[in-house]
Amino acid sequence: MKKSSNLAYGNLTRIFFILVLVFALIYIFPVFWMFITSIRPDNDIHKFPPTIMPHALTLKNYIYVFTGMEGFLRYFLNSVVVTISTVLIVLVASAMSGYAFGMRKFRGNQLLFMLVLSVLTIPYIMYLIPIYIMEYRMGLTDTYLGLILPYVALNLPWGLLIMRGAFSTIPLDIRDAAVVDGCGEFRMVFQILLPIVRPAFVTTTIITFVFAWQEFMFASTINKKNEWQTLPVGIVWIRDELQTMAMGKVGAAIILSIIPVLILFFIFRKFFIEGLSEGMLKG
Repeated sequence: MKKSSNLAYGNLTRIFFILVLVFALIYIFPVFWMFITSIRPDNDIHKFPPTIMPHALTLKNYIYVFTGMEGFLRYFLNSVVVTISTVLIVLVASAMSGYAFGMRKFRGNQLLFMLVLSVLTIPYIMYLIPIYIMEYRMGLTDTYLGLILPYVALNLPWGLLIMRGAFSTIPLDIRDAAVVDGCGEFRMVFQILLPIVRPAFVTTTIITFVFAWQEFMFASTINKKNEWQTLPVGIVWIRDELQTMAMGKVGAAIILSIIPVLILFFIFRKFFIEGLSEGMLKG
């Protein structure tokens, strides 16, 4: 009986693995196809019937992106400034608020926490018009700050949710011992407690980075001038200038825009799942 149950469990595991593999290939294939397109010569791209593997390879599309594609480096710089600023602010704010909600007790703790999380229940497209009107009146359109502020506001609830759950798993004895040794609040949070919740901290970093790096709707609405556009909007503008037949050049630009996210994920991938389970499930 036990042998048959183990056999059935093994078969279910294999089926589940195959299903996961199939779904992974479905999601990966568009990126793979875009990469293959970016290293094909133009005559190979438009050949019919199309082939999965190219008959020839070229780096001309990538060279053109850096040398002949006007505005790409500016768009890339804008995305770097906006994304890094957003990530830093969210990390500091979520670490401090996560500690306050997870390890400190004060009146209205749960009510205030639920009010902050209520932001997540509303589709973020609903905030677009009021935020645009407010920033237009404050003169924040076509500025870095005009994107950083809404990005922080939209990502901070996620950071708080993850960091609060992580801090709530830390024994209070550690905090009490630090207080007895004369450690101040800020030093205790950033030097003693944050290393303990490092997976949740890394998870917050990745989620915030991906959102700010790839966000299109707010960037295309709040910033209208070309010199303030971020990379997702800038690639669309470049596509329109090159016309849709320049698929190799546009593909190279898209692949280059994906690389920072892949690098960040592969560096911290071992912390990502652990941080999600630690911060969101235990919170």
